Order: sequence, then C-alpha cells, then structure tokens
Amino acid sequence: MIVDLESWEAGYDDGLLGCPSQCTPGLDRFSYSSGYFQARACRAGAQEDLRRRDTRSSTQRAPRRSGGSSRLIII
Repeated sequence: MIVDLESWEAGYDDGLLGCPSQCTPGLDRFSYSSGYFQARACRAGAQEDLRRRDTRSSTQRAPRRSGGSSRLIII
C-alpha cells in the first residue's frame, strides 16, 4: 500500500489542531485518516503527560524523552 504524504500530512495537521476529520475530495481517504488518527493519539498522549506532571510534587523530575515528533511511515 502506498500512503499519499500530502493527504497524510493534511490529516495529521487536522488531528493536531483538534479539528473534526474532514477529508476533502482531492485527498486520499486512507492516508488522511492514518495521519489524523496518529496525530490524535500523539495529542492524547501529550495531554496525559501534562496530567501526570500536574500530580507530581515539585521535587520530582519528569523523565526526558529523546528525539522529537516523527512522521515516518513504514508499510
């Protein structure tokens, strides 16, 4: 299967912004949905991290993650 990067990125951007899933006619539906749900999962994870930080005492340090956000798709 080939993922259309433009469609995937459009879905990813919408998912990060919290917009409703709206695949426009010029985009590949599967690629858009894949990007959208990946961003929603990342966003949900980031919100969970914030909730955990709020519950820690000020003397505890949060674990550091290495690397940044990635958009590599291997099928």
